[in-house]
Amino acid sequence: MPASLNQPTPLIIPSCSNCILWMRPDITTSDNMTFSANRLSAIKNLANNRFLINNGTTANQPSTGLVTIGGLNALGFDNDNNRWLNLGIPATSTNFTIFVVVQQAVSASQGIVFGGGATNQVIRMSSTNLGYSSTDGTTGLSITTGVSVLTAPAIFAITANASTSTRNLYKNSATIAVTGAYDGSVTATLFGAATPGTGSARGGFNLGETIIYNKALSAAEITTIMQYLANKSGVILT
Repeated sequence: MPASLNQPTPLIIPSCSNCILWMRPDITTSDNMTFSANRLSAIKNLANNRFLINNGTTANQPSTGLVTIGGLNALGFDNDNNRWLNLGIPATSTNFTIFVVVQQAVSASQGIVFGGGATNQVIRMSSTNLGYSSTDGTTGLSITTGVSVLTAPAIFAITANASTSTRNLYKNSATIAVTGAYDGSVTATLFGAATPGTGSARGGFNLGETIIYNKALSAAEITTIMQYLANKSGVILT
């Protein structure tokens, strides 16, 4: 990985040796993304410097160049058809840590930000937009305080540890917001709509920088990543 990408400013990201996905929509040059008429067809995974090609139709492709988070370009998902299917990561994960910078954009009864289907919503907008939650198909976690549609962007993190059977959900902080049981694996294959145009599992949101590790990070590592993302996005940590 080029040193300039391995050490983004203003903070150096911790070792990315365990990164499996690192997307930066704020880099809009052709060496990082491919788009036409504001529809994104490919974006580079900076964890391995390979392009991710969206295997959906043009109508399914999220927008780029139309929305921002903290003044930085973000990807727009329209609460209808938009989704990203090719993540280039294992379809089923056991231990992991996921960071997303995200802002709800439109009202929806429910919507996936990141997941594998209607019953595998690793990070989602909860019913009636009262918060964010997570489910691995059997158990759920939910944050319903201070998160609602059209509010300021937020940084969410999910950690899962199969050895301890626990899953933690974080919001704008390295302090655990809510913890719960974990059955040992999740299916996570897409951003956005599980079934375009139908059902309730469609997300209307703007997606900023996204980082996924194939291990459960420590509290110190979570703190550093949260601060790095906050410094870039303007999100105030609590």
